[in-house]
Parts: sequence; C-alpha cells; structure tokens
Amino acid sequence: MENIYQIRIHSRGGQGAKTAAQIIAEASIEEGEFAQAFSEYGPERSGAPMKTFLRISKKPIMLHSDIRTPDMVVVLDPSLLLNVDATEGLADGGIVLINTCDSVESLKKRLSKKNCKIYTIDAKRIAMRIIGRNLPNTVIMGAIIKLVSLIPYEHAIEETEEIFEKKHLAQNLVKKNVEALKEGYNAISNIK
Repeated sequence: MENIYQIRIHSRGGQGAKTAAQIIAEASIEEGEFAQAFSEYGPERSGAPMKTFLRISKKPIMLHSDIRTPDMVVVLDPSLLLNVDATEGLADGGIVLINTCDSVESLKKRLSKKNCKIYTIDAKRIAMRIIGRNLPNTVIMGAIIKLVSLIPYEHAIEETEEIFEKKHLAQNLVKKNVEALKEGYNAISNIK
C-alpha cells in the first residue's frame, strides 16, 4: 500500500507481539504519524500461533483488514517457519526479521520469498539474559525500530515505560524491558 508501511508479525500467544505492536503504534502516533496495531488469534491460548499486524503512515489509514502484502515480516518463534509461509505476500526487497541464531544462508533455504533482506537477532538469548524469561518482544521491538525509520526510538522507550507501568510491572522489570529494547536496537547492524 502506497504511503503505508505494513508489518506482519508471526508469533505464539504469550510472546508479547501484541504488546510490542501496540507500543510501536503509540510511539508513532506520539510522533505525529498514523498507526494501527491488532492481532489475529487461532485458539486463544498461550503458545498458539498468532499473527499481529502493524501499519504506520504519514496519512490517515483507511484500511481495516489483515496485512496480506507486508513490507516487513517478523518471526518471533522460528519453529513457526516449519508450518507457516511467513514470507507469503512480502513485497520484493522486503525485510524479514527472525528471532534466531541460525545463519541467514540456512534461513534463505526455508523461506519461499528469495528477493528479500533477512536480518536475524537472538532475541531469546538477550531476553533470558536481561529479563530472565523468554519474552523476546521488547528485544524485537528495538530491532524493528532500527530497521524502520518511521518509528521514533525515543518515543518507543517512553511508551514502553508507560505501557508496562500501566500493566503494573515492577519498576525493575520496566527498566529491564527498556534495556532489552535498547539492546535489540543496537544488535541490528549492516543495514543496507
């Protein structure tokens, strides 16, 4: 879609994709952009596959449907690549961001879309080290922000603090999530 940047996130329930999309959308709105964030669930249970959709634009967004032709695809759980064609509909030259320690070369063999830019981040390892749990959403948020210039880094940090405080997370967990976001941002390099 012209003038709308579209992101589709493949994850499992409980990994925080919905919260990450909400934070990014709120940060974009604070910056004066227009944004939408919503999820599509299968069986509503922790661990079930789900998709989350995020749109960002400088103009009002009139679409109210899932995203079939994303500019970016994010995969929070690499095991989903066994059963889901995550790159289906991805724009030529689009971005794929995967939470994995696998090599880009091995991932290319598993993705149907060959004309894309693949970035990897071991968000699980970073989350386990900083937060103490396999909650990769804030790490992935940092990586998304680095890859998509429309999303303001500073507002994302502020929104992360605000939303997690509203969820009544202990202050030390709020700080750890902000630290995880920053590490995810810094872990992405070689942007072309």
